[in-house]
Amino acid sequence: MPTSPANLIDLDYRAVPPRRVPGPIVDIHSHVYATGQQRYFREAADLYGITKIVSMTPLEDVPAVREAWGERIEFIAIPRWKDMSDEGDFLRRWQEDLAAFRDHGARLCKLWMAPRMRKDHGLTAEHPVLRPVIDTALDLGFDFMIHAGDPTAWFSRADKYADAGVYGTKRDQYDQVHWLADYIAPRTLIGAHMGGTVEDLDFLQSLLDQHGNYSVDSSATKWIVREVARQPRAVHAFIVRNADRVLFGSDLVVHDRFDNFDHYASRYWCHQMMWESDYDGRSPIEDPDGADPPRLAGVQLPDEVLVKLYHENASRLGYACSQCADS
Repeated sequence: MPTSPANLIDLDYRAVPPRRVPGPIVDIHSHVYATGQQRYFREAADLYGITKIVSMTPLEDVPAVREAWGERIEFIAIPRWKDMSDEGDFLRRWQEDLAAFRDHGARLCKLWMAPRMRKDHGLTAEHPVLRPVIDTALDLGFDFMIHAGDPTAWFSRADKYADAGVYGTKRDQYDQVHWLADYIAPRTLIGAHMGGTVEDLDFLQSLLDQHGNYSVDSSATKWIVREVARQPRAVHAFIVRNADRVLFGSDLVVHDRFDNFDHYASRYWCHQMMWESDYDGRSPIEDPDGADPPRLAGVQLPDEVLVKLYHENASRLGYACSQCADS
């Protein structure tokens, strides 16, 4: 039988390692679609103690996903990205959808501003055409999440972003982060995927130092696992120093193309090993962008930091969850 790309070392993901600290865990960054694969995701979330899911669910899927998960799930407002060919209608629908998401209880508005957005549509977050959308979100009371940077290695790859004249440099992606953090202050801005610059913790620290309303999440599991393994001591020190400003997230996509339990459980297993243990060995997840074999290194965060990472920081943004694991 071929090796599963989510289980290269033949783990039994249902044999969950003991948790270092009790209490709820809020996954602040996921993508849950109205699909039958939710049953695998639910089993993994139940086993690994994930009590609250915060999801970028398409608006049309929200009612069905809410029915399946109840109060255990909350939503992040996202636009209908496939409709961007008609800019005027796209922006109008985005503002209408923000109000609909707010009616469903959404608290975060996500701006996906990866380098491809600059190439394909000439857009970054500070572009004037997006100002009405951001202002509408502010009027509705939203906080914000932004995806700005992508893996540093991609900026030297011809099939990705090597053409700086088209995509900009890695550092160029962050002018929009500075602008947005200032424009929406004092509202919170979450930088997805450790701000998109886990490779350069000094730069990431400078973003946090300059913007008191800026936090980051730990999502994009393969990317984070790869870069934490490269510098585990530095990551440990960074998270301890910024314990109030790092939120737990997986970036799991719950979709029909991922039709097995191991896919979902593997991400939560890796996060548990990475944050709670001193594991140092092979990662169970295939990583085409990393070393072969992929490596995972635990940073063994202090208990009080784990509590903040797992739920206290999310709770301050309104994502408290005390008794929802069985909902």
